[in-house]
Amino acid sequence: MKKMIVTLSLLATTLGLAGCGSAEEKAENKATDQAQKSVENTKTTKSELNEEKIMQDIAITPQSFEAIQDDSINTDTKQLVKVTVSAKNNSKEETGISSAPFFLKSKGGKELQFYGEMNEFGTMIAPGKTVKGEIYYIADKKAATYELIYNPSAVTNQKDTKQRKLTWNLGKITK
Repeated sequence: MKKMIVTLSLLATTLGLAGCGSAEEKAENKATDQAQKSVENTKTTKSELNEEKIMQDIAITPQSFEAIQDDSINTDTKQLVKVTVSAKNNSKEETGISSAPFFLKSKGGKELQFYGEMNEFGTMIAPGKTVKGEIYYIADKKAATYELIYNPSAVTNQKDTKQRKLTWNLGKITK
């Protein structure tokens, strides 16, 4: 009987320690998974500033993304967001570019209001030439990260079955 009690207590102790090891392993695995997700989130929120993307022979590159304080704005944020973009015409014909097909959204998908008083970006680009312009939006004080979208079909009222658009993750505003 004593042998059986000793054997059972040894077995119970062994199983108890094995259970603790599993709990520790689970906690360690959970911490590793969380760290890996954090790294993946960092990768997905990486800024795509200075990343060139091409649509219909126009190479577009957002070059800077910054906040500008402006007390003349009649909103509670009193802040503008300025996006500087360059566009290169890679075609053999002159083409136009303007601020109209550019949209800025906060991470939650809220489209920022275009601030037209300062937007004068719109010109024709000769073949092989590059132009640079600034586009202004009224800031979203709750937003942490932003996304720039170039979607010419949204402006032309033409039905685009392929839904072609370019998107850049701009990350956080620099001040």
